[in-house]
Amino acid sequence: MVRDYDASVPVGTNRVVVCITVQYNSERLIDTAADVADRLNAELHILHVNKGESIFNNADTPMLLEKLFKYGSEKGGMVHMMCSDNVAKAIGEFIEEYGINKVVLGEPPAIPVIGKERIESEFDEIDEILRDKGVEIIMVMRENTPKEAVV
Repeated sequence: MVRDYDASVPVGTNRVVVCITVQYNSERLIDTAADVADRLNAELHILHVNKGESIFNNADTPMLLEKLFKYGSEKGGMVHMMCSDNVAKAIGEFIEEYGINKVVLGEPPAIPVIGKERIESEFDEIDEILRDKGVEIIMVMRENTPKEAVV
């Protein structure tokens, strides 16, 4: 069942978005978001924001995205793909445009010593934007940690 976006739906209606990357682990995130959306009778949106101006930076990216988007559509989600140099800002704009109030994110990876500041600041920026918008964040833990969602 695909839920259609309807801007006339009253404010306060639940809308869930799951932010995915081009990884097989994203299916697990989609599953969690679909479960949340089903429990709340909410619209489900699946969002991939590719850093840069094109999805063709890696030869496998379009094929993997197509597979994830098909999987998400089968779970009842509306699939969205954007390209932006500022991923956090793009997610924030999407949330405003669609009236999203619940966001499902995967736990960030362990931060490597090299490039630590860049990774921390990007995740912190997304976190700050979501909290400023009053959005509930549902964090899905990595598989090597307990499989429960943390808010």
